[in-house]
Amino acid sequence: MAGELILIVEDNEKNLQLVRDLLQVKGYRTLEAETAELGIELARRHTPHLILMDIQLPGMDGMAALGQLKADPTTAKTPVIALTAFAMKDDRQRFLSAGFDGYLVKPINTRELPGVVRELCERQGSHPGPLSERQGSHPDPLSERAREPMMEQTRKVLVVDDTPRNIQLLDAILSPRGYTVVAASSGTEALEKVRVEAPDLVLLDIVMPRMSGYEVAQRLRADPATRFLPIVMVTALGAQEEKVKAIEAGADDFLTKPINQLELLARVKSLLRIKEYHDTIQAQAAQLAEWNKTLEERVQRQVEELERMGRLRRFLAPQLAEMIVSSQQEQLLKNHRQEIAVVFCDLRGFTAFTETTEPEEVMEVLREFHTAMGELIFRYEGTIEHFAGDGMMIFFNDPLPCSDPAERAVRMAIEMRARVGELRAAWRKRGHQLDFGVGVSMGYATLGKIGFEGRFDYAAIGTVVNLASRLCDEAKGGQILISQRVYSMVEEAVEAEALDRLTLKGFSKPVIAYNVIGLKGGG
Repeated sequence: MAGELILIVEDNEKNLQLVRDLLQVKGYRTLEAETAELGIELARRHTPHLILMDIQLPGMDGMAALGQLKADPTTAKTPVIALTAFAMKDDRQRFLSAGFDGYLVKPINTRELPGVVRELCERQGSHPGPLSERQGSHPDPLSERAREPMMEQTRKVLVVDDTPRNIQLLDAILSPRGYTVVAASSGTEALEKVRVEAPDLVLLDIVMPRMSGYEVAQRLRADPATRFLPIVMVTALGAQEEKVKAIEAGADDFLTKPINQLELLARVKSLLRIKEYHDTIQAQAAQLAEWNKTLEERVQRQVEELERMGRLRRFLAPQLAEMIVSSQQEQLLKNHRQEIAVVFCDLRGFTAFTETTEPEEVMEVLREFHTAMGELIFRYEGTIEHFAGDGMMIFFNDPLPCSDPAERAVRMAIEMRARVGELRAAWRKRGHQLDFGVGVSMGYATLGKIGFEGRFDYAAIGTVVNLASRLCDEAKGGQILISQRVYSMVEEAVEAEALDRLTLKGFSKPVIAYNVIGLKGGG
């Protein structure tokens, strides 16, 4: 396949140019956008075969842009490849799980990129879509303009000869093959045209008045900007020593007049291919040099990100920690007031168990208990406030909000009870008599980071916390006690029995509470 339209969304001009040039050399058409918003608009209007999406963009980032593209029927099936300079261990799986069809790390591997693009375009080509409709009798003006950057890649050849007829002859051979021909009738004019026109190759006559082709070649080779510009000497002189002088002056090849058309085209094509490789290497070297200048800064940013991630994972589910770090929203952890659902749970009979059991066995039981509870806490995206031996406190709706904190807390508690029931069977075989109790409440608390530099925790303070703790203390083995507020929010989902009013420490009045039997309908 050839001529597929590729949308590149990249705010770094040099990265954009490198990717665009690599694709256009391979025959693809390109559209470019420097922001996610513009990229989404272009994708909707022109349905490209493929989108290359930078992750770190000003304003809306690449992840958010992907969500909008996948939500729009016009672009939902368009493959999107993620581009990022910040390669973390689990990034590939994270991006693919988010909906990207591929993942490339900067600096772009110039061999890998065309292969990935070709594979996805061929896969997309087997499913006719809006692009085939666009190629009908109503061409899209922007699609036509998208071909214009390809014209910038048309190879430019400077023909230097003091005989106009020779220039016309070479132009007649080269122009029909897609080359842009620029002419100069003297050595001085040739040097000026090289500076202004920046040709990709020079066809240089040797014998010219005032400045010979040898001198022109020597001056071009002395200039760092044109040191690697391909030069083909053209002359009616056929002596071997002329060829040697041409090579010594800096020519890359030699042609004898009258020009053989096939030989001319073959030599031009070969030298331009070599120049293309050289230009690609130079572009990569320049980009690598630029990246090296900021390597220490990027590494430092990644180290800081890992440190932030480590701190957040102490009390947040991994997916929440990653979301906060990736969106740079750690301000969510500053002191604030929020309504939360609080869960306290612990093992019944644990104190007696520790008095009669070896410490190693106690640690093994705690490891099994914490592992089982931790899996459920992370699955329900709860925030861990603290562990204290066999007890733990979890809350919902902060630092990131959720729509159903009370129901989520109760459902998690029910699964915890079932999981501990499985553990108890194994513990009984080892002679351990342990059970499990839970307390759940709902209300406002003050939340934020507490601690000191190097050792911070995330805490909730308020009556709602005390109530959940007291309900947990009051719960018998296998009971999940919930406050009246929680029951009012989950009564459609759970079976529960009302208890006699409870007199709880720290509360001046008796408290209404319910014992959760299970989910309605056995769900």
